[in-house]
Formats: sequence, structure tokens, C-alpha cells
Amino acid sequence: MRWIVKHVPQEQVDLLSQQLGISEFLAKLLINRGLTDHEQVIRFLNPTKQDLHDPNLLLDMDKACELLLHAREQKFPVLVYGDYDVDGITGTAVLEEFLLSNGWLAFHYIPKRLDEGYGVQPEVVKQFVQSGGRLIITVDCGITAVESVNLANSLGCKVIITDHHEVGPVLPAAEAIINPKRPNDPYPFKDLAGTGVAFKLVCALAERLGLPLEYVFEYLDLVALGTVADMVKLIDENRFIVKKGLEMMKKTKRPGLDVLLFRLGIDEPDSRDIGYRVAPKLNAAGRLDYAEDAYRLLAVKDRQTAMDLVNLLFEYNTARQEIESEIYSMAVEQIEELELHKNSIIAVCGENWHVGVLGIVATKLCQRYGKPVLVISVGEDEARGSARSPENINLIEILQPFSSYFKEFGGHPFAVGFTIDLSILDSFIESLKDYQIPIAESSDTIEIDCEVDLSQIDQNLVEQLKILEPFGNGNPEPVFILKNAVIENPKTFGQGESNAKFFVTDGVKKFEALGFGLGHLFEKSHLNGSLKGDLVFTIKKNGEQLSLNVLDLVLDLQESGLTKQNKRPSISHKWLQLEEILANLKGREFFAVDIRTRNFIYKWLAENDKRKIMIVSPNNIIALQTYQSLLRYVDSTLDFLNSLNKVPSQRMGFSTVVYFVEQFEKFLQMYDLVIVNELALFKTFSKNQYVSKFLQLVKDNPTKFAAVSVKFSEDLYDFAVDLGFYLTYQRIIKPTFGLVEVPSLETVLDEACCFLFSSKSKLADFYKKVSHVWKASDLIVYTHNLKPQQKALVLNQIKKRKFKKLLCVTNTDGIPAMLWQDAEIAIGDVPLSLFEIMDSLSFDGSSQIVDLCFDLKDVEIREQELKELFPTKEYIGQILKMFKNEEIDENKFIETLVENNFLKNSAYGKVLISVMKELGAVVKDGKIDLSKVDLSKHSLRMAEGQLDTAYFESVTKWYLLQKAKGICKALMNPKVVI
Repeated sequence: MRWIVKHVPQEQVDLLSQQLGISEFLAKLLINRGLTDHEQVIRFLNPTKQDLHDPNLLLDMDKACELLLHAREQKFPVLVYGDYDVDGITGTAVLEEFLLSNGWLAFHYIPKRLDEGYGVQPEVVKQFVQSGGRLIITVDCGITAVESVNLANSLGCKVIITDHHEVGPVLPAAEAIINPKRPNDPYPFKDLAGTGVAFKLVCALAERLGLPLEYVFEYLDLVALGTVADMVKLIDENRFIVKKGLEMMKKTKRPGLDVLLFRLGIDEPDSRDIGYRVAPKLNAAGRLDYAEDAYRLLAVKDRQTAMDLVNLLFEYNTARQEIESEIYSMAVEQIEELELHKNSIIAVCGENWHVGVLGIVATKLCQRYGKPVLVISVGEDEARGSARSPENINLIEILQPFSSYFKEFGGHPFAVGFTIDLSILDSFIESLKDYQIPIAESSDTIEIDCEVDLSQIDQNLVEQLKILEPFGNGNPEPVFILKNAVIENPKTFGQGESNAKFFVTDGVKKFEALGFGLGHLFEKSHLNGSLKGDLVFTIKKNGEQLSLNVLDLVLDLQESGLTKQNKRPSISHKWLQLEEILANLKGREFFAVDIRTRNFIYKWLAENDKRKIMIVSPNNIIALQTYQSLLRYVDSTLDFLNSLNKVPSQRMGFSTVVYFVEQFEKFLQMYDLVIVNELALFKTFSKNQYVSKFLQLVKDNPTKFAAVSVKFSEDLYDFAVDLGFYLTYQRIIKPTFGLVEVPSLETVLDEACCFLFSSKSKLADFYKKVSHVWKASDLIVYTHNLKPQQKALVLNQIKKRKFKKLLCVTNTDGIPAMLWQDAEIAIGDVPLSLFEIMDSLSFDGSSQIVDLCFDLKDVEIREQELKELFPTKEYIGQILKMFKNEEIDENKFIETLVENNFLKNSAYGKVLISVMKELGAVVKDGKIDLSKVDLSKHSLRMAEGQLDTAYFESVTKWYLLQKAKGICKALMNPKVVI
């Protein structure tokens, strides 16, 4: 999780503070919200009825009023047809109450979610017309009700639509459509809730009846309730509506609302109370098909009935939670079993799933997987579903190509509902699987308004915050940072001890603090003492008591005086599945895992996490080993960055530590999360200047980094804690294999079924040698540069055993491990890392035989090849002596070096020329000018070479020379660093 403290120029703060006579603190908060203009700020701080826009600016308002006034005059029955959520229920109550109070013959109808579903139902239209009805008004629905409106028209019934949902390509043929989102609608504010649009109709009617504007303010408690519940932006006129409505709610004359607030223990309701406590109780009725009970509670006139209805709502809410939990569990199981999370859009189905909770389940799944989610209930004749998406993905836009599938469809950019005929449901879901959503950049950040001390947190500060209310979408609650705070008596609570409660003090003042989802930060060793840390929080007021709602926290374990022993982390989150942890990755996590789990972590992040992520390895060998392992799955979305590849273009990148340190200022801004890959090797090479500088960056920016290590000794845990990490997940599974030394590759040509090569060129040479010996139909080849469909074909042939010999590169995330029990795998050349061998082994209990087909001479040749990839200054000095700093044809230059054994082949020439350019050589028009080469200049490639060659010589080579016994021990023991 990134913390961004907003910066405001002091002169801007001073100017606004002086102009308005307000504190600098309040001025800064206003500027952080984009409010800098004097008049704009006054309007924001003092919302009045003048903020309400003229309702007559809405298209068709005149037509709607004319129709309604005619119905009043002629005593025609009017049906107010509302939606079953809080927005629809409150809007229906407002409109019907106004009509009944002012001479109309009015009725209402709220459909049952289960039996009828969303929108205007044709059967209701027929029944209303048969009973003598002549006019229908919709509230919070109707903008997509083309067929039902046509039916009404054919029966001689007129329809007025009031709605705020997105407008489709075809508008219903209604007499009047009032929706600020209509194309070319001149109304200046587009973010009214459904109840807000209904209120605008009430305002226009009141004006025509000669009633003062204040007359309709008695409905603002309901309008505010619906507006907050629907999470529209609390800006512009919504700010007055909600602020005035909340004031009225405190002294509401509605028995139902009064009893509900009393039962919830809310004396002075604010927008948070409405959004998180009141609205869910009302919505529970609609979700369980009893929205009429919620409506009755808002409209009821006697207190005893209100009490009975509130009790009923609480029962509904308990039942809703149980149903929701059951469907959520089934949906997660379906997603995991069928690997639906790999799709761009996740769609889950269940027979007769309760449609009332589909939206909540979709929301929770969307939060878990970070992708659009469709949750579909399959009935006898049709399927009904709800969809939710992350904030950076517009559901209306991405589902537009599938519009032909929907019988009904409507909603907002991030929440829609729909129905589909069963006959085309399977086809629809298959079509979704092929759809690719462009990956949008997102950043898991907390924007912080300013830093405060505990001494500043008092009733005066809270009163200043109150001026900014109501908080909500478009006007977020102010967020503060407190640095180096003393944290006392931490306790964990909730399911899996996932939440934390503690006290924060400066020695004078002390505040209680709650951190939901932060329980993992507090280990058992912390619970009896005091700690220090930085925390990000909002301020809560409960009566006269102030407390802190902590959003994120970084503990300073060194400052807290913990010993190495009690700092050693326990396994946090052990009760959670790995994917749940990854879905909430915030920085500071440390994963001690086997290689297969490591690859899964990176694969999951590449496919599911929409942030920009950089994976940093100690050298090219490890970076390439990890990067290539993922090419089996996601080759088109990965960058490999080092001294030769310097242009990041993708969401996920793999970099060497040298290149990252060289670009650290740019990369720390560009990437949302940086993962330290193979932490054990960073410890091994911690004295290298680049590694040392990188580790300091980790310490200085703890929430920016996470760490992974396949190898983990006891002292690595202490090393991790010193860097600011905590052990989040541990999985120790040992591979099963047999290791055999053989004289040469030729001796196992018949026995081995898989031939594994670290070098792609050596694999190509081997292929040429055996292609005339083995039948083409018996031979399959896997390399990293195969196209996705070619890779899939090879993997399918392996699964079905439609081959006799597999030629394969190393670093494939276990393709050789897919072979049968006791299959023989020949290592055809010298690996640069033992991770290459480990990657090919089985971790699921089956076992293969691995033949080591190289000797000491081969190891020395491989070491020399590696050195040619990383030229040293001494090596370049010898070359300069040969050419005497002259200008020479580039091709001739390389040919001469090959002839004189400076290069093994011309392929290495590109690397050498790249290093020469770093040192000052000029390459132009096919010629290279060596006269300006300066060996005192810095070369990134050379810096990388120091780490790569040191790693091969001191780690890989050391084990290779111990042959099978030493290699086997290194691969089997998770504490042995390789």
C-alpha cells in the first residue's frame, strides 16, 4: 500500500485562510478537495437551498407535470412503480406521499425481486389498466423498459419515467422521460440518485400548485437516505440534499425511521451511519423479496407497528447474511475449481441462487479477485444476474458487445443487473471467456491529507471536520498520518484474529484505535508490550469520545526495542488461502515458499493484480530464471529489464538489482509494488554496493516492498525482519527425484524421454543432430519463443503422451515434471543455476530420474561463456590494444574478435558493442569508432557482470563440482542457499 501525502503550497493555504477567516488546517483540507476559488469554497461550506437547480431544466419535466395535473383534475388513478432497493423505496415513498397529500388518487407498487425481478413488469401494467389505471410513474427504474412501455401504450395507459440509470441505445416510448443522464439533457448536475430525480418532480409539481419550496423539504430525510444509500457523489446539490436531510432525520417525525435509528443506537446520524448501518437493514427486506415491509416502515404512522417492522427487518438481515455466506462459498469454490479467475470477466452460476443477494456476492467476489464478476441465478425459464466491477472498469461499456444476449439490462458503470434466456446462457458465458479487457493502470494507494500530532486531535479539530460533512463518494473523509506513535496493549480479534485494537499515546494524550484487517501486523510477542510505528487513520467521534480508525500501519520493530528472538515472525495469515493473501497484498509481506508456489505467486499477480509490479532479482541469472518460468503463461505482458533492455512498457517487470538501483527514483514512482525475488541471495551478496543500496531502499520504503524466497535459513527470518518484512505465508514441499551421473548425453539417448537444455542454442544443435535419427512424429520441442497456441499444443501432447522424445529448455515451471513416474530426464548442458534443475522436478509426489550429462570441463566452458556475456575492463583493454583505438567496420570488428578467440561466436558481439557504447564508443553507419572509449567510465553491464559471475562461481559452480551428492543435498534442503 502506497502512502501519498498531498502537498499544498503554503502561500495558497495562507491566502484561502485569510480570505475566509478559517484555520490553515481547514484551508488545507479544502484545497486538497480541489476547492480553491473563494466563492466555490463558501458554497461548499454553506450549502443552501439556492444550490438546488431548477427542476424545469430537466427534459420532459413540463410534459410530466402536465400529465400529472391532468390526472389530478380528472381523478385518474396514478401508479407509482418503484425499485426494491433503498433508493427506489425512498423515492417511491416521497412521490406517493406528496401525491396523496395534494389531491391525487395514488397507489404504489414495488416488485418482488425473486418473483418478478428488476424493472417494470408487463403483468403489473395489465392488472393496473384492468383496474381502471391511466397513468404510471416509475421511480429509480424504467429507462430500459421498452417492451413494458409499449404494452402500456397499446392498452391506453400513459407512462412517465423517472430514473437515473445509464441510458441505453433505445429509449422507451414513454410520454415523458426524466433522467439527467439523457443525451443533450441541459440539466447541470448528472449525479442525482433515483430518489433525487423523484424529488425534482415533486419540486416542479409543488411550484405549479403554488406551494413554497420549503414545503417539500419535509421529504428530505427520505431523499437523503436514498441518496447516501445509492452511493452517488455527495457534491453540488446532493450536498444540500443530504446535509439538510440529515438534520431533519435527527428530529424525524416518521415513527419507522425514528424506531430504526433508536434500535441501532444512532442519536445524530451522519452519512457513515446511513451507508453502513441504516441502509443495509432496509435493503435486507428487498433482497429477501419483502421490500414492501421496508416501504411500510418508512410510511407507517404508529410507533407499535414501526417496532414490529424493525424487528422484522433485523430478522431479514440475519437471514440475508446466512444466505449470502452460503452462496459466496459456493461461488468461490466454483471459481477455484474451474480456474475462472484466469478469465478477464468471471461468471459464476448456480441453480436457484437467491437473487436478492447476488449483488452483494458479486461485490465481495469483485473485491477478492479484482475483476468484473457476474453472479447468475439459473431459474426454470430464465437466468437472472448481477454484475460488479472495480472502479477502473466500466461494466456498461464492456458488456455492450453482449447486448443481444440480454432480455433486460440496466444499472451503473460499476453495478448492473440483467436477465437472459436459458437457451443462450451457455453461449453467453463462453463468449465472456474470449473477451479481453484492456489492463488499466491502478495503484493501491492511500491519499493522506496531512500529518498531525496527537496534541492536535481534540473537539475543536472534530468541529472543523464537521464543517466538511457529509462525507461520501466525491467528498472523502479526511485521512491523516501520525508518525512515530507509541502503540500500547495491542489485541487482535475477529475471524482469524484479522483485526486489531490498541491504544495510541504520546505520553499525555491517549486514543483507542481500531484497525480492521491489520491483525497480522501484531505477533504474539508484541501483545504484552509497547511498540512504535507510523499510522494512517481517520477520526471517529462516539458521543464525547474520540477514537482512531486506522487504515494502515507500519511498525518500527527496531525502535520498539524487541530482541532478535522475539522479533522473529510467526506465520501470519496461516488460516487464509494464498490467493486471499495475494488479493490483499499491501507491502511488507514475506513469502517463504517452494519454487512452484513462487511461480504461482507471480503468475497470479500477473493475471489478477492490476497494479504495476516490479520483481527485482540479485542478478541476470535469477531474474531470467524467474521471468522465463512465467513465459509458459503470460509472455505478452511481461518486461525483462537489465543493462541491455532498458524500456519498460508492461504492467509487470523483472529487473536486475543493478538496473533497478540505477533507476530507483523513476521506478519507485512508476511501480506500485516491488518484490524482492530470492531474498536469501540478497543476504548472501549484501556487501555488494548495489545490493547494499537496494536493501537500504527497502528499509526506507517498507510498504513499497514485499519479498519471496525459495531458500530460507533460520537467520534469513531475522534478516527479513530487519528490512521491515513479516512472514506472511510459508509452504515447504520437497521435490521427489533421483539424480544420476552419466558419462555423456549420447549414453542416454535411448533411455531418456526428455532432454533439458539451459542454452537455447545447444538445444538447437542437439535437435539438428537427432532429427534425422528420430521420427518427426515422435519428437516434440518446447522453447520460450513458441506462440501461445504452439505451447498449448505441446502441453496437450505431453498430457496425452503423444510423443516419445521431448526437447525442452529449462525454466518452464515444471513441464518435465508433467511426465510419468520414473520418466528419465537428461540435463543436456550446464545450468547457470540449480534453480533450473529444481524447476524441472516434481513436487506432487511423483518422481523422475534426472541424468547429469556434463563434467568439469563442461562447467569451465559454461563459466567462460558467462564471462563473455559480461566483458570486463581488462578484457576490453586487450581488445583496444588489438585495434589501436581505430574506427572499423562493425561486422569486421566482430569477425576479427571471433577469429582471434576473443568471442566464441558472433552472437556475443552485440553485448560487447553495447558495453563499448557505455564506455564511449560511437557506432554510426555500420562502423564503430573506438577512439573515445574511456575505461574509467561506469558500465551497468559490467556492474551486473560482477554479481552474475560471482554467483555462478561461488554458488552454482561450487555445487556442480560436488556432483550428484552435493547437488541433491542442495535441492532437497530448503535451508541451503542456491
